[in-house]
Amino acid sequence: MFMARITKILLVVGVLVILGACRELPSPFEYDRVVAQVGDKKLRESDVQSIYAQAVTAEDSTALLEIYVDRWVKKELKLRAAETLFRDSEEAIEAMVAEYRNSLLTRRLDQYYVDQELDTLFTDAQIEEYYNRHPSDFRLDRTVVRGRQMLVPSTFRQTTKLREAMRSTSGEKLQDWRDMCQKNSIEIQEYTSWVDYSEFLSTLPTLRGRKYEELLKQDVLQEMRVDDGRYYFVITDIRRAGDAAPLERVRETIKRILFNQRQSEIIRAHEERIYEEALASGDLRINLGDEEPTEEQSEEPTEQVGEAAEQPVEQSAQIDSTQSTQREPKQTTDTIGGVVSDTINEVTK
Repeated sequence: MFMARITKILLVVGVLVILGACRELPSPFEYDRVVAQVGDKKLRESDVQSIYAQAVTAEDSTALLEIYVDRWVKKELKLRAAETLFRDSEEAIEAMVAEYRNSLLTRRLDQYYVDQELDTLFTDAQIEEYYNRHPSDFRLDRTVVRGRQMLVPSTFRQTTKLREAMRSTSGEKLQDWRDMCQKNSIEIQEYTSWVDYSEFLSTLPTLRGRKYEELLKQDVLQEMRVDDGRYYFVITDIRRAGDAAPLERVRETIKRILFNQRQSEIIRAHEERIYEEALASGDLRINLGDEEPTEEQSEEPTEQVGEAAEQPVEQSAQIDSTQSTQREPKQTTDTIGGVVSDTINEVTK
């Protein structure tokens, strides 16, 4: 009997020991020690807990903590110095903060509507239509060309045949030219997309800085001699500075313009909707007169007697209606113009 009681006691003690061992160890931030303090601002261990997760060794933890604390202290000291220096401008600063908050909220609202409704796909027909309706917006500030070149060694015996095929406009003959050049290891360069004239000249034996205006001849086979052979080249298309830029070069610019237009239209439509809803519900009141409306005038009348009571209401409705038709969505339109102008200047240069 005695031994049985001892056994039970030992079992109870063992269970208690095991349960005690399974208890969660105290967190190193349980006491939340103050790491640094500037005035009444305190940086506690719990604020820097995430730093230890980034460290690999104890030395890393110490180094990261020192960097974090140093930045925090300098930031708080600068804030305190600024608050002291600009104490007289506190109201102006608060106004700036409020204005920034309002601007941030309205931009976020605009972006919400845009994300919900904006279609970012543009067809070739839409891009071409805009291009044709705004030719003066896409003027080149430099000459651009398309063409092809080849370097024929002086030892090659079929130069005449290559030259005839190179100057051809037939797709079949041009393919024969490519095949012949490839078979005989003749270097060729084709500019099927529009490039700056200076880029076209860079692959020919030309002098940097010289304009070579005399070489700007369309569909004319020309040549330049070098020690070990001859360069032949044909400029198939030319657009000079001041001409309308090729659609190919401004396609992405037009896409950005159309994107900004759609975005502005969405924002303007929602502004109109919010305005009309506020006007219809009575939340919006506009008074452009010299006199400030009194509290009684700003409230809805509870009784109207005869025509004398009805006239002010009709006049107020006319004012509200007039303002709803005369307000100017100028800010959004000006923004579109600025974006269009900046984008065109950037790409066509």
